[in-house]
Amino acid sequence: MQHRATKLVWGMEKLNYEERLKRLGLMHLDGRRVRSDLIEVFKIINGYYDVTSDLFFTFDDAGRRGHSKKLFKREVYWI
Repeated sequence: MQHRATKLVWGMEKLNYEERLKRLGLMHLDGRRVRSDLIEVFKIINGYYDVTSDLFFTFDDAGRRGHSKKLFKREVYWI
């Protein structure tokens, strides 16, 4: 959808997709998904949501310099 939408902007229809993104100041959809995932992880860890982070992550107990937020993704099994 983003490919097509960027072509609708006046003057962009002849440019390739990479150049349209660059001129419009947009990110690839893959990059936007990763960014939004990281934002959601931050919100879960820092208590912005009323959800326990234990449902999604386990924290590394080894001593880390600087922070104690090293995460491991939990395997989720749906029954």
